[in-house]
Amino acid sequence: MKVYDYVRSFEAARRITALNHAHGVLTVERVLHVDFERVGNRFLTGHHSLALLAAWWYQFAHISVTLVVLAGCYAIRPAIYRSARNALVATNLVGMIVFFVLPVMPPRLLPNGGYVDSVALAGFGTTHGGPVPADQYAAMPSLHLAWATWTAMVAASLLAGRPWRQLCYAYPIITGIVVVVTANHYVLDVMAGVGVAVATASASGLLRPRASRFDPQATTSARPWIPTQMIRRRTRNAKTQAPGISGTQTVSSRYPRTTPIADGEETPTAMSPVARVTSSAPSPPGEGTMTDSDDATR
Repeated sequence: MKVYDYVRSFEAARRITALNHAHGVLTVERVLHVDFERVGNRFLTGHHSLALLAAWWYQFAHISVTLVVLAGCYAIRPAIYRSARNALVATNLVGMIVFFVLPVMPPRLLPNGGYVDSVALAGFGTTHGGPVPADQYAAMPSLHLAWATWTAMVAASLLAGRPWRQLCYAYPIITGIVVVVTANHYVLDVMAGVGVAVATASASGLLRPRASRFDPQATTSARPWIPTQMIRRRTRNAKTQAPGISGTQTVSSRYPRTTPIADGEETPTAMSPVARVTSSAPSPPGEGTMTDSDDATR
């Protein structure tokens, strides 16, 4: 609020500069063949009910829809709330810097421009007073479009996985048409507003949210699905099994087993200790074990 009031204090001194910049914007639009402001404004002026609806949309959707989506992001997807909030704050900071450095007069204030201020005719005054005081020469970039684009991106994230989430992007499209036909912004203002919103969202990480314990969808997609029971079973077996066993396979020793295995005896699951081999004293010469042939001879 205070920053906007400070910027507005230079309004009289910036009038000529804002007027020159506005003519420059129109010149560029004529070269690009996108100067649709006067045609759209004349069409809207000839339809009273549509003009009234557009004025109300311009005046109230800008604040209310943005705050509702911001609150919904905090309640539903806290994992991306900080990135979304930082992107919105950065958008406003960029807008105020450009407003101060590059003031642009909106079409409705151009002398002899032939534009009709549809919002003023709806009873909102020539300054379009609202919850936030607006700089009269802050046409470039369009914060209405920057906020609308931010709102669409966050709302689409909240509705991830639903087929009709793409309808969220109809909101900035409608807002872009409204701000142009009501003679509040140029077409280039709309493009600049969208560009600022996308840039700040990308810089803050809103377009690439990190996996978090608060975001089950991101966590599930980030790693393969592993049953919890399988993890617990493997952990329990690893703690209770005897040394030498890995899972269900028996690790064999490189030393041969010295004790014979009786018939019907199950294969042991643990490695038997290696038997010690003790050597006896050598027999005297001429002595040894008698065989059956020696007994027969005797």
